[in-house]
Amino acid sequence: MQQTPKVYVVLVNWNAWGHTLECLESIYHSDYPNFQVIVVDNASSDDSVSKIESWARGELLVQTDVPDEMKPYSSPPVSKPIRTAALTLQESQSVEQITGEDSTFLRLSATGPYPLVLIQSGANLGFGAGNNVAMSFISKRGDADQIWLLNNDTVIEPTTLSAMVATAKSAPGIIGSVVRYYSQPIKVQAYGGGHFSSLTGSARLISKPARKSVNFIFGASFMLDRSTLDQIGLFDENIFMYFEEVEYCIRAKERGILMSFSHANVYHKVRASSGDQYFQWKSIYKNRVYTMRKHFGRGWWILFMALNWLTNVLSPFVHPDKRKASREALGELLKGKR
Repeated sequence: MQQTPKVYVVLVNWNAWGHTLECLESIYHSDYPNFQVIVVDNASSDDSVSKIESWARGELLVQTDVPDEMKPYSSPPVSKPIRTAALTLQESQSVEQITGEDSTFLRLSATGPYPLVLIQSGANLGFGAGNNVAMSFISKRGDADQIWLLNNDTVIEPTTLSAMVATAKSAPGIIGSVVRYYSQPIKVQAYGGGHFSSLTGSARLISKPARKSVNFIFGASFMLDRSTLDQIGLFDENIFMYFEEVEYCIRAKERGILMSFSHANVYHKVRASSGDQYFQWKSIYKNRVYTMRKHFGRGWWILFMALNWLTNVLSPFVHPDKRKASREALGELLKGKR
């Protein structure tokens, strides 16, 4: 095992323990031998922490409404109990606790896998900052070869992690995967990532094989090596949710870091209500403007975005939530706000 790279698998949970448990079961079904899972809970109000701990003790099963084609990835249940190391945010930031004599409880035992690390962030930090909590912890541990940031509403195949690591060995940097729709496994959401344009600010996922290489990796399945973390650092915490992976990849590209993708499969649930769509579009637009101003200053992208949002506002075929978000984004852009 010591000859295989150690992988930290990071999930951020917020009021979604049911999805997290199914994701965890699929991870622990992996055929890859050297990984450790970290779950960062962003102050969930649905008793997520105790639910995850109950699952790890073998007292709680994955919910039964799993589609037949997805059941093999999370059942039968993996052997329990799974040792759990529960940490507060402060404890996760303590170098002495993480690397000192007391850190032996975080190591591999002779009878089972590394313990599941459960960090309670104490607040809803968002996706980027939640992952930062785990990456800071991992950086202080100093034993990571690869870090895989995985959405908690995903399910993986037993071979997914092994395939991701194999790709990472041959192409160091940032690695994506084939992200498929959980409800329609034959349909691809992203082949690793997509294309970002510094001229227009648009970022589009690639859903079909393409000759052109991606220049950003989709955040639902985002693997980076330790060298990349050391060079690029953490996610920009000015971005609460959506577009943080694009901003990170812009920084990585500036450093000449390679972005590739594995043909390994990840199944993404992609749940969204109409209210969620408004928040999603509003966040994407806000964070896109922030990212463009941060890295490219003023440019033609302002005109492209303004025209795009104006089209959304005027079109009767655009979803009302997207139209509302576009109207607000256009107003803020014209006022010169973030």
